Amino acid sequence: MIRKQYVTSVEVKQLTTVENNVDDAKINPLIFKAQDMHIQPILGSDFHIHLQEGIENGTLTQDETDLINDYIKPALVDWTHYVAITQLANKTTNKTVANEFSQYTINAERASQKDLKNELRDSAEFYTKRLANYLCLNSNLFPLYENPTDKENLHKNSKSYFSGIYIPRRGV
Repeated sequence: MIRKQYVTSVEVKQLTTVENNVDDAKINPLIFKAQDMHIQPILGSDFHIHLQEGIENGTLTQDETDLINDYIKPALVDWTHYVAITQLANKTTNKTVANEFSQYTINAERASQKDLKNELRDSAEFYTKRLANYLCLNSNLFPLYENPTDKENLHKNSKSYFSGIYIPRRGV
């Protein structure tokens, strides 16, 4: 399967508070992680793969290009920033996981990190809900979104919010 990013590490830096001096090699895996965890479930596997192939082959329709630029990118940028908050602060070696620290900075307190993550999650959920609503209202523009194959391994899901508490329904 082709793996393409809907957004680049440069765009993540331009559209968030991630500093330009952060190595792209550290951001790129986080883009894929956010894309797989938060964007692909909204699109469904078939449509996601179709878009990936369209990026690779340069065969995207104007509607698909608009979908990526206007709806997928804003959500993915915020999800990548959300994932990056804790990932970029730590360094994993063969012996330990350590906090990276500079002589010119002071690590943020845990409470302020948590507040920032909550704000980023709220923003990412907003853009993801916006993406889901757009796809539902304009599904006729995207045949593979509207009618995925029977073999699809990740069915689309229009829910973008997670409150952190799961309450199972009775009798299910």
